[in-house]
Amino acid sequence: MKTEMANYLFLRGNRNKRFFIDIANELIDRGHNCFQMKFELGELLFKSGIKTLYAPFSVSRKQYPISDEELLTLPIYNITYKKNILKKRTSKTELATYKRYMYVIDQYIKKNNIDVICLFNGYHWIDQVTRYIAKKRGLEMRYFEDGLFRPYTITYDTKGINAEASVPKDPEFYEQIEVDEERYEKYLFHPENKELIHRTKEPLLKVALVKLVSMLGALFKLNPKLYDHINFTEAIKYFITKKKFGRREMDRFEWPKEYIFLPFQVSRDSQIFYNSPNVKTMDKLLEITVNAVKEFNKDEKRNLKVIVKEHPEDISRNNYSHLKKVYKNDDTVIFVKKYNIHQLIEKALAVVTINSTVGIEALAHHKRVITLGQALYNIEGIASTCESLDELDTILKKVLNKPINTARIDKFLYYLRFSYQIEGTINYPSKVTANNVVDRMLLEDN
Repeated sequence: MKTEMANYLFLRGNRNKRFFIDIANELIDRGHNCFQMKFELGELLFKSGIKTLYAPFSVSRKQYPISDEELLTLPIYNITYKKNILKKRTSKTELATYKRYMYVIDQYIKKNNIDVICLFNGYHWIDQVTRYIAKKRGLEMRYFEDGLFRPYTITYDTKGINAEASVPKDPEFYEQIEVDEERYEKYLFHPENKELIHRTKEPLLKVALVKLVSMLGALFKLNPKLYDHINFTEAIKYFITKKKFGRREMDRFEWPKEYIFLPFQVSRDSQIFYNSPNVKTMDKLLEITVNAVKEFNKDEKRNLKVIVKEHPEDISRNNYSHLKKVYKNDDTVIFVKKYNIHQLIEKALAVVTINSTVGIEALAHHKRVITLGQALYNIEGIASTCESLDELDTILKKVLNKPINTARIDKFLYYLRFSYQIEGTINYPSKVTANNVVDRMLLEDN
């Protein structure tokens, strides 16, 4: 493990604002220096012993030397959301705000001799401008994200998340992996450390309060506007919908004899914006899949259906009523809003997805997985990639008629779960989680 002291800077974090605080405190206990920059008023509700700067109170007219043109080339979520969803341009005023915060971040990094910068996800404008600065200064980056085997794992990577992750793509790499069958069966989706059991529930009221305070902060100019994809009304609607959805009964429908499972993704998610060059909407995803299935049925004299599951995080924004009208008289398509996803996967002949983590769950069930986008599991012998959308019917036919490489899939999943992922809970404060994360950080920094 790393013994030389290092200076770590933590930015933003996820919805659980204590996650980064707990990790930083553990690093401090082990002799390292940690710093935190806060950008939203809601973050001030969380006290810590970390050296902290509330960035909005340090912003001046001074700007970091970067052109508007170069800023616009960065994969900044707010900019992409405006362009793709709102069909708007990012104003010069907003770009100037980014530059002013870049100046503050750069000066803070310089003043405190930062060695390593820790981000969550990495596509927020604060993350992207910091990444730009870090690259210029030759600093190391650490990326965190929700785990692939939720809710008991965490993603931690030195290169990025999702398609940018450092997961080996060479299928030969996995041939050398030895699988502990008992460990694999017992702990793929369960924690080895029993202290983590049931410590996964996200405190929605606390999350909503922090979000509300930060929105008020933006309204009264006490912090920058951090998000363009959600406003106060939408936040309230999301919170109420999520609470109601938890109490909703499972859907009832007539199970088809054969079907393809098609899990929808959040259409404005960074996975769609940056890792799905060919499919940008769920409308397009469904159209492509249905056409391919119908072509397959025609050629093979079969009667495959398509079961579509709406994404629970998207329900408050999109009920897909327009799609349900389009396919109202098409018995090929079955829409499901709430149902046990493992049962939907288990009975499916194959799973078609853009790049969802549902693909990981499908692989755990030894199901055939076809991806239409860039995914970290786009590996020969594990998933089949469809790069040309008009070839999906051909790929579907090929995939359904060849055996599944269960041995390679098991080796891949074993590596992901027990070597790549970190065991812990991201939405619930835990000393066990902090210990596990810091163990990995210091091991890889050695």
